[in-house]
Amino acid sequence: MSIMKTSNQKERIKEDWTSYVDEAYRGMLKENDTRELGKLLAQANEYLQRDWINFNTSLHVTAETLGNDNDKNRSGYDLLSSEGLRIQSKFRSGALHLECTRRISKKNIGPASASGHVPYGVDEADVFVFTRPNGNYEDPEAAEILAIPAIALEDPEHPGFLKRRVPKKIYKDYIGKAKEVLEELEREKQNERK
Repeated sequence: MSIMKTSNQKERIKEDWTSYVDEAYRGMLKENDTRELGKLLAQANEYLQRDWINFNTSLHVTAETLGNDNDKNRSGYDLLSSEGLRIQSKFRSGALHLECTRRISKKNIGPASASGHVPYGVDEADVFVFTRPNGNYEDPEAAEILAIPAIALEDPEHPGFLKRRVPKKIYKDYIGKAKEVLEELEREKQNERK
């Protein structure tokens, strides 16, 4: 359905979605609707993490906007370093959950979909980078960045798949170490290529 603009409507309907997104964001802030804020900021988070990594580490990363391998049913990764480090970006204000909602198909039968959600495969990304706003949804510089290697998240009860949630006993070891973790994983990628 297209919207026909009359001369009166032209003033009311804006030229693009940017102002509407900003209005929605401001409304969610006012209402302290953290669930919807998280959904809204999840996509923007990929670009925030790209900039944070490029500015704070020796890595150079780009956003993977084409949906690697053109498979919308496979989550893959969001950022890619110049050395091939695959980074999955997550925005989490509470628990660090890793389940995603993918179509449950033949390739996702069994342990891959035991909860009705599909966990990530250990081979889909090299590292998971979490942005934690710590209650501040207005200042991206106030957010905590946490990087955890995918291999550290493998579920021993379901080999080949990641845990559905990151336990505190795992993530506490990575607090304040995002730069070091990313740079070490990038060095490993460089060594693999030699």
